Amino acid sequence: MSDPVNILVVDDLATQRLTVEAALADVGERVVSVGSGREALKFLLENEAAVILLDVNMPEMDGFETATLIRQRQRNANTPIIFLTANADEVQAARGYALGAVDYLICPFSPDVLRTKVSVFVALSRVNERVKREAEQRIALTREQAARASAEEQSSRLRVLVDIGGVLTRALDGGPFETELLRLFVPLLADEAGLFFPESGDGPGTSTWFRSNSERKRSTLPAGVPPPALSDAVSNVLATGRMEQVGKSPGAVTGIAVPLAGRGGVYGALAMMRSRPERPYSAADLELIEIIASRTAIVLENRRLYRELQDRDRRKDEFLAMLSHELRNPLGAITTAAQVLQLGTASESNVERAGGVIARQAFQLSRMLDDLLEISRVTTGRLQLSREAFDLKDSAARAVEALRTSGRFENHELAVKTNQVMVEADIARTEQIITNLLVNAVKYTDPGGRIALEVVEEGEQAVVRVSDNGIGISPDLLPRLFEVFVQGRQALDRAQGGLGIGLALVRKLAELQGGTVEARSAGAGQGSTFIVRLPRVLNAPAVISERKVPRMLPTSLRVLVVDDNQDARDMLRTFLELAGHEVHDAVSGPDAVERAARVLPDLALVDLGLPGFDGLEVASRLRESPNTRGTLLVAMTGYGQPEDRRRTAEVGFDAHIVKPVTSEHLTEVLNLCATRISQAAQ
Repeated sequence: MSDPVNILVVDDLATQRLTVEAALADVGERVVSVGSGREALKFLLENEAAVILLDVNMPEMDGFETATLIRQRQRNANTPIIFLTANADEVQAARGYALGAVDYLICPFSPDVLRTKVSVFVALSRVNERVKREAEQRIALTREQAARASAEEQSSRLRVLVDIGGVLTRALDGGPFETELLRLFVPLLADEAGLFFPESGDGPGTSTWFRSNSERKRSTLPAGVPPPALSDAVSNVLATGRMEQVGKSPGAVTGIAVPLAGRGGVYGALAMMRSRPERPYSAADLELIEIIASRTAIVLENRRLYRELQDRDRRKDEFLAMLSHELRNPLGAITTAAQVLQLGTASESNVERAGGVIARQAFQLSRMLDDLLEISRVTTGRLQLSREAFDLKDSAARAVEALRTSGRFENHELAVKTNQVMVEADIARTEQIITNLLVNAVKYTDPGGRIALEVVEEGEQAVVRVSDNGIGISPDLLPRLFEVFVQGRQALDRAQGGLGIGLALVRKLAELQGGTVEARSAGAGQGSTFIVRLPRVLNAPAVISERKVPRMLPTSLRVLVVDDNQDARDMLRTFLELAGHEVHDAVSGPDAVERAARVLPDLALVDLGLPGFDGLEVASRLRESPNTRGTLLVAMTGYGQPEDRRRTAEVGFDAHIVKPVTSEHLTEVLNLCATRISQAAQ
């Protein structure tokens, strides 16, 4: 196991240094903390550092002055510097990057982000050191061989190896290196040499070839055209990942193609050839070429990993910016509507309008939160499905009704054509699929546009088709449309937002239920169509029973509301009192048990997170008492997984409501309580 490298933390605040040290504790490297720029310079005089975390604002010598002095030392000219600051000043950030900073973190920062960024530079430092160590070892070995063999030939190999080590070391930063590397091979190791990279998701296939002519001058061959003798060998290497040799006999190898392979597969091939049969490659030559190919593959692997980290970092930053924007929109509308209600002088129509705004925007916030939680559960494999047979037509109707109630279709024409199709799937997840597709159609269809929902059967499949005449999908976006955080471009005035996870969630939920989803569009401005296919239940009954209509409520119920959040408690109390019920409230576990024993409520709405003891303990104690054993208990919580529902049922809760608690939730619970009281009276 290699020795840990130094990570230098420079900050005049001891608390900040401790925070950074704690964040980097799991990296497994040696974290060295100093309190000033002078101490940092003193440490660097005698020690190496893989990365420097430098505070901008320090007394005596600030971070910029310290960075300038560090960069003046040749040994630290390329040492990565990450500035840490609490001031999000773009001018200050530009100054930091001008001094050679590789990144600029705003405090407070995420420990995971800091660890990821530091780990990248630690890994690059280790690779750099490993390449240097291997080069030194190979140089020593080559020198020893050169003393016993042809001095001229061995010294040529030595020069190539040293130069190649330098080229590959410089290539770690992601810059082009192919041309510089091939120039070292020709004519010292080959008369012709080339690098081949097949087509991949990162771009089209490329090749770079060099050869020496009779005047021993270098010239390039056309891209993609290797020497005929090496063409088949290169193709085989790219296909199989195994080295290929070219020659009239096993002992007379005049050409070689070596794979550039890593954990991500075969990245390309290195090929070279000697045109004169009297100069075949020796075993030492072949060994040297394989070493060069191995080191080149390491560089390609680390470049790929570095690009992936950069891409993830970029997508994460874009998502956080998008999340901030999307949360501020409904929060801003809710805040303004609440201020209108607080004035006390608004007309009845304005009060009604403000209440509608709050309801719609709260629904939008709830949907975004649900999508975030669902995509997290799906990607971590924690999502549990509850399968049952149901009519897809009914699920579509419920999804449409919920969106109509929230006002989503106020500015659009909706056409619904559904047939009865039985499927065996998770009802809630299937409705979520339909809802997400409809919301996506609304988002990308201008006001006045047309949206169509169709549910049909096709062979052994149930098909949900959502189409619109909106902005369409560009051909370059279509293949990536179902990836997380990917979404089409939106104008600044587009009211509907999104986090770029709705369609990714649709695909995941469809696949988990044995289905598929596809998107079609003729292009920008041509609208789009999304098609979900689920396995159909064959030989299903022609009619399924409808849900029973709940009985009418009695004049008044005794309701106990248990919640330590005053605003939530007050709003529940107000809603229930306006509905004509007698309401009592409690703010903690012990208070809830004491109030319930005194008022003997018909219904108790209990938040699970309570001071004193939690809602699960409240339910257990109420069920143990003969006076409150018959109370209808309803849990209120932000957790809604099957495991969460199982826990609340085990301690005696009759129902489980996932926050936010809506008027529909309360109406259903009140009807359930009324039904139980009526049955008890009979």
